Amino acid sequence: MGGGARYPYPKYVWSPAGGWWTRPSNWKSNTAIAFGGILAFTYATWSVSAAREVRNIEIHPLAAHST
Repeated sequence: MGGGARYPYPKYVWSPAGGWWTRPSNWKSNTAIAFGGILAFTYATWSVSAAREVRNIEIHPLAAHST
């Protein structure tokens, strides 16, 4: 499976993504931590946005359901 055998690559090349054929052993925990950080940032942004929201006209909660 894949694109063929692994070939020799230069060891002196540095890559922020990890280089050739990278598979960190802790990728699951790294992914969970990153996902948790994204969720925390989104929640904080949402909360600040909701706290600063200003409405010029009053909206009744049941206005959409009135007949």
